[in-house]
Amino acid sequence: MVGLSNQASRTRKQFMQYVSLAMLSMMGQSLFIFADTFFIANGVGSRGIAALNIVLPMVNVFNGIGWMFGIGGATLFAIALGKKQFADANRLFNMTFMFTISAAIAFAAMTSLFSEPILRFLGANEGTYSLAKSYYDILMFFSPLFMVNFVFISFLRNDNNPRLAMIAMLTGGLVNIVLDYIFIFPLQMELKGAAIATVFSPITSILVATLHWHRIDHHLHFNKVSMQIKKLKDIVSLGFSSFFNEFSSAVVMFLFNIVLLRLVGNIAVSAYAIIANINIIVIALFTGLGQGFQPLASKFLGQGNSKELKHVLKLALIAAVFLSLIIFGIGFFFPDGLVAIFNSEQNQEMALIALQGIPLYFMSFLFTGMNFVVIYYLAAINQARSSLILSALRGFILIIPVLLVMALWFDLIGVWLTMMIVEVMTFIFALYILRKSLSRLA
Repeated sequence: MVGLSNQASRTRKQFMQYVSLAMLSMMGQSLFIFADTFFIANGVGSRGIAALNIVLPMVNVFNGIGWMFGIGGATLFAIALGKKQFADANRLFNMTFMFTISAAIAFAAMTSLFSEPILRFLGANEGTYSLAKSYYDILMFFSPLFMVNFVFISFLRNDNNPRLAMIAMLTGGLVNIVLDYIFIFPLQMELKGAAIATVFSPITSILVATLHWHRIDHHLHFNKVSMQIKKLKDIVSLGFSSFFNEFSSAVVMFLFNIVLLRLVGNIAVSAYAIIANINIIVIALFTGLGQGFQPLASKFLGQGNSKELKHVLKLALIAAVFLSLIIFGIGFFFPDGLVAIFNSEQNQEMALIALQGIPLYFMSFLFTGMNFVVIYYLAAINQARSSLILSALRGFILIIPVLLVMALWFDLIGVWLTMMIVEVMTFIFALYILRKSLSRLA
C-alpha cells in the first residue's frame, strides 16, 4: 500500500510540474498575439485591430501545423522512451524535424505567393487591406520559424525538460512585448512593426531551446534518417487533433468575422477582436493543460501502467473544471476591465458590443477545458481517430450550422452564444467516447 501511495504522490507531483510549466509555455505563445493587439489597439486604433483579426486565422493555421508535427512526433517519442526504445525515439525526432522543415517551406511559399486572394477571402476590405497585408506578408514569410519552434518545445517537454520549454516560450513572448512597444510607438511602424517584433519571438525561443543539447541525459540527437511515409502518417494522425484545435480557432475567427461584418460592420469585428484575443489566452491555458499531462499519459501507456494513466486523467479533469470556473468568473463579473484594455479610443459603440458578447461567450469556457482534456488524453494514448473526431466536432462540423442558425434567429446574441452550444454538444460526445476508451483499459 505504501508503494502504491508513493507512486500516486509522485504522479501528482509530476502532473503539477509538467502542467504548470506547459501552461506557462503556452502563455508565452499567446503573449505575442495579446501584445500585438494591445499595442496596435493603443497605437493604431480600432481599424488596426480589425486588420489584425483578419490575419489571425492564418496564424492559427501555421501554429496548428507546428503543433501537429510537434505533438504527434513527441507523443510517439515519449511512448518509445517509456518502452526504453531509445534508437527508435531518436529516429522519430529526426523524422519529425525533417517533415516539419519540408511542410513549413511549402506553406510559406504558397501563402506568400497568394497573399491577396487569401486576404480578400479572410474579409479584408478597403478599410483594412493595406494594414492587414503589412502584417500578413512578414508573418507568412517567417512562419517556418514558428513551426520549428513548436516542434522543439514539444520534444523538450517529452525529453524530461519541461522547465526549459517553459523558459524558451516565455522568453520569446517577453522579447516580443518589448519590441512591440519600440516598433509601434517610438518608431511608428504600425502593423509592420508588430509583425517584425513577433518574428523575434520564435527566434529567441529556439535559441533558448538549444540549451537542451548541453544536457548529458538528453535523447535528441541530429542524425541523417530516411523519410518513411508510414511514420509521417502516424505522426500526423496523432498530432492532427492538435492541428484541429488551432485550426478550429482559425475557422471560428474567420466565420465570426464574416458574420459580424454582414450583421454590423468593421466595428463589430473590432469588438470581436477583444473577445478573440482573450480567447487565444484561454485556449493557450487549456492547450498547456493538455500538452502538460500528455507526456505522463504517453509514458504510462508505454509502461502498461493503466492505474496511473487513469490517475493522470482524473487530475487533468479536476484541473480543467477549476480553471474553467475561474475564467468564466472573470468574464462574467469583470467584462468592463477586459474591454478597457483594448479601447484606448473610448469607442462607445465597440465597447457596448464587446460588453454584451464577453459574458455570453465566456459561458462556453465552462466546457472547453474538459473537451480539451479528453482530446489530448485520447491522442496521448494513441487513439488518434477518436481524438480527431472530437476536435473536428468542436472546430468545424458543429460550428458552421450552429453559428448560421443562431445568427439568423437571434442576431448578435446568437453569435455570442454559438460557442457555448458547440462546446456543450461536443462535451456530450466526449463523455461517450471517454467512457468507451476507459472500458478498454485493464
